[in-house]
Amino acid sequence: MSSVLPVLCGAVLLGAPGYLMLCALDVRLRLRWGWAPAVTVLLTVVLGALFRVLGIRWTLLSAVIGIVLLVALAAVVRLALQRRTARRLTTSTSTSTSTSTSTSTSTSTSVGVPAPQDWSRGTAAAVTGASILSGALVAASAARRMGGISTLNGSFDSFFHLSAAAFIRERGDASFTTALSDIYGEPTFYPVVFDDLVAILPFDVITAANAMMLAMLAAIPPAVAAMVVGVSRPARSAPLLVALSAGAATLFLSTPAMALVMGLWPIVLGVVCLAPAIAAVLMLTDRRHGAPGVGTAAGLVLIVIGTALAHPSVLFSVAVVAGLRLLAGGIERMLGGGRLRGLIEVCAALAAAVLFVAGSHVLLSGMALTKPSLDGVGSVLGEILLDSPRIPAVPALLWPMAALWILAMIGAAAAVRSREVLGATAALGLLASLMLGVATQIDHPLAVALVNPWYGARERIAPLMMCMLVLLMARGLLALLESGGRRRRSLPGALAVGAVVVTVLIALVTPQRLPLMGSLAYTAYGVQLTPYVTSEERSFIERTAQELPEGSVVLADPLDGATLYWSVGGVETVFATMSRPLTREKTLIAHYAHRAGTDEASVELCRALESVGPTHLYRDTSEASGQRINPEDSERWRGVHDIPESRLTLVDASGPYALYELDPAC
Repeated sequence: MSSVLPVLCGAVLLGAPGYLMLCALDVRLRLRWGWAPAVTVLLTVVLGALFRVLGIRWTLLSAVIGIVLLVALAAVVRLALQRRTARRLTTSTSTSTSTSTSTSTSTSTSVGVPAPQDWSRGTAAAVTGASILSGALVAASAARRMGGISTLNGSFDSFFHLSAAAFIRERGDASFTTALSDIYGEPTFYPVVFDDLVAILPFDVITAANAMMLAMLAAIPPAVAAMVVGVSRPARSAPLLVALSAGAATLFLSTPAMALVMGLWPIVLGVVCLAPAIAAVLMLTDRRHGAPGVGTAAGLVLIVIGTALAHPSVLFSVAVVAGLRLLAGGIERMLGGGRLRGLIEVCAALAAAVLFVAGSHVLLSGMALTKPSLDGVGSVLGEILLDSPRIPAVPALLWPMAALWILAMIGAAAAVRSREVLGATAALGLLASLMLGVATQIDHPLAVALVNPWYGARERIAPLMMCMLVLLMARGLLALLESGGRRRRSLPGALAVGAVVVTVLIALVTPQRLPLMGSLAYTAYGVQLTPYVTSEERSFIERTAQELPEGSVVLADPLDGATLYWSVGGVETVFATMSRPLTREKTLIAHYAHRAGTDEASVELCRALESVGPTHLYRDTSEASGQRINPEDSERWRGVHDIPESRLTLVDASGPYALYELDPAC
């Protein structure tokens, strides 16, 4: 199957609901496609909860109808409020007062955004097209070595989300507290928006997951462009800077690595929403055009909430920017003569930082899940600067990032020299992201507390660096384009623009970058990881799943790939994900299933087997079995491994893969 149609469907599902809502509310934001995914997340969560209460199944049809109704309701409410406001102005004020108020309202509505008359429709369309094209090139480059849109991602986390999407599709529940109850055994909060969207794409679950993953990668350049246009001051060169910012977003590798190699798909959705959320925070605190109106402020706050619902860890990156904006604003006030108020803002920012660390140490101590690299701190810092993820097969190349760093340093110097609060915030944010990245390598309680919210993984911190670096790059380009006299200013600016364009074009086709990562968890397993399921094993599971009678329940070590019986074959499995058993019943089965029918069998074990009702056992004895590639984790299912042959009747076998009918023996 060609990947074009599935990815296009994924992109439409990710962006269209939010875009339509922004249009219905007449939100005056440039590059609405960049802001749209955060709004889509919010709409998905609202509809998922509402459908749960009303007993409506989560399907493509019901979701589309729900979105249309919400958009229509928003448009009706907006028109009613506009008419009410116009009526009040007509009856209570003179024409001149009415005009003045209307102008003031328009200004506050577009706070932090270039006024609509700054760009012609052609210019706006060209910039939008350039940002979307940048995203399309990212998706195309990433998909080059995936082996096709239906190729299974072999990473650990991908198996969880394939099962999650399959559960949502089967149960019709998209609520963020109950959608995964079958996995966790009880209502549990989980950021399921990615899984919700995958569940309603009209393709098989693997194709749908891959399509949505590529659509999210394609959405990052428009999102970064929307951030830049949202916080940059109006300038003649603004359209060019925004288009180049979208192109620069294609150079960063940590997020594609999380998507393509690690299968961390919900955090990638959070990254898509991160750039608009950062812009929202900076626009809320921007006073260059006056205080934002109530409607504008509410809309920007909702963007941040949508980002948090996409993935909560991303909210901490937004919080870092908010705190640094307060710090930079306080310092600027102190330098400008407002010492008392500036000192209060600085103290508030420092107090927030202390609370951040203390709260992380107390509440998030269990999130330090990433083992530090064995490389030295200096080597790791170099990899962080080049945004090279912790994947040995991916080389840390200097040239793709060199132009961005040079321009960012120019931008930081220009911002500090001009005492620009937003520029200073971006510079502080860039420094903070580097410090947090290095902290992932330091085994100290303070360092651990700093990075707990990001699970101790520098790839999850790197998107913050991306946003800050691109903002400063755009400021550096602006400084060069405006430097010198009329005759001289074009040369340094033209050279800088050319350097960015050439870097982006070469980086997108360089085999050692995106195309390489597109293969590591899809086809070239030996370079990075051993697959949990080979193509031969997948074929065996798909075939035997179709032959099993209705009501069958498959028992197996999930590290043997048996989760595909549920996510691909639609056959219930005892362990639908490769996570540790999450309920007492399934833990008993995992540890002691082999004791059934013996004197060692407990009453609780027999009750668990009767409740869960396994009817078949799947075994993988190949070199890629769970016991071979991950013996420590596979030990959690030692009772499943040791079920005696006397309780098994062979149903089908192909090489090292076998399916048996199971006698529960209790």
